[in-house]
Amino acid sequence: MPSMPNAATYVLPALGIGLAALAILGPGSPRMATGVRVWGTPVAGSEALALRIEGVRRLHGADDPAAIPQIEVSATSAGAPLERWTGSLDKDGIGEALLRAPAGLQEPVTARIALGSVTLLERQLPLLPPLPAAETSPLPGAANATALPGAAHGELRLQVTAARGALAAPFPERVRVAIEAQDGTPAAGARLEVSTVGAELVEHGSGPAQITADARGAAELTLKPLAHTVELTLRATHPGSAPPGTRSASGTWEGKLPVIPGAVWLDPGGLDGERPELRLISPAPRPRAYVSIGGARGRALGAIVPLAADGAGFFSGKVTLPDRPAPGEADWAVVASDPYEQGAGTVAWPIASAAASASPRRVELLADGMPAAEARERARASHARRAGLLVLAASAVVQVLLLALRSRTARRRLEAHVADASGGEGKDGTHGAPLSREDRDRLLAAVRAEPLLSVLALAALVGLSFAAVAALATFR
Repeated sequence: MPSMPNAATYVLPALGIGLAALAILGPGSPRMATGVRVWGTPVAGSEALALRIEGVRRLHGADDPAAIPQIEVSATSAGAPLERWTGSLDKDGIGEALLRAPAGLQEPVTARIALGSVTLLERQLPLLPPLPAAETSPLPGAANATALPGAAHGELRLQVTAARGALAAPFPERVRVAIEAQDGTPAAGARLEVSTVGAELVEHGSGPAQITADARGAAELTLKPLAHTVELTLRATHPGSAPPGTRSASGTWEGKLPVIPGAVWLDPGGLDGERPELRLISPAPRPRAYVSIGGARGRALGAIVPLAADGAGFFSGKVTLPDRPAPGEADWAVVASDPYEQGAGTVAWPIASAAASASPRRVELLADGMPAAEARERARASHARRAGLLVLAASAVVQVLLLALRSRTARRRLEAHVADASGGEGKDGTHGAPLSREDRDRLLAAVRAEPLLSVLALAALVGLSFAAVAALATFR
């Protein structure tokens, strides 16, 4: 049965390497870094800080959504704390946080997002200035009463506008036509002939229709787009605006209507109640829609609206505004199929009747917590690898000491045997010729030198082996 030192010589290095491997390949191995990004459009003076929180898991540069339960969002405005928000990020890694700011947002605005005792993000958020009322929106679907481009000819001038700024197939929308004479006076009672390609006129079908303008020279059509490209042709006649020598004045307009492919339609029917209800309808199957509600004061509210089949071949969902919004607070609903509002189907639908005075913004990236999350993950893995390397170093030192101890014991036994054998009488009682002192010293020196060289070589080999394991663990 091997002695205790002999057994320790083999067991301890194996145990040390095993523990180091567990530390390096387990806690020390790279893991997904979990962090958050913050999106929004906070405006100075706004009474709400509406943030879209995105959870992200990253490994080797590849990002995946992270469903994070029970995060806490807190913020300060000019040093004053805002109310906290607690909630979860869904399976797509998105959550909407709303922090009330009764005194209005003032710089600096600092937000902190925590998961338990871990701070996922702590950053100062930029505040945007309020948009001027006359500024043109960069979003399709902004109803700022801008006339649609088209080819116009004749004595009568026709201006065409989409009532809500955009159309989505196959949902009905109103199109307004203003008819003026050459001197700018309204062509009251003008006759308007309408024909379309790619759409049908509600209550008139797909063929040409005749509409009479009112006393202001205005006419309104309701079109139902059947394709993503809709061409509209208008021909107006008005006897009262005819130049001398002619029976009646006429004018034509030809152009394309702003149909947004892939747009989620906002049904205007639920916007007139005491608590406006937004009903969203998607012509394509989508699990959810992302909504940003705001106005001149910026983004006031965000919502993630689940969409489900409604039995009519569409996918629909509803969101109810919490309170009757104040003027300028909820003029627009920016509806998108992606949380970044970057898709081509992103549309800003008006909620308030005076929405033309506001200009919506898409959400912007305000703060990215992923660099800090990756730094935390690298620090954690580095700490675990250092612990593994310390175990390796300690194992190497113990192994060398055990080898030295074992060599010393073996050398002493060998010296005793050589001394007994060279003294003339062995342990078995036999006698032999004794060696001279010179020969005896020479023999003992050779016995002592050989194990010492072997031990030094073996110790160097052990140290090199442990160093190789450490190098592999460090540069993996």
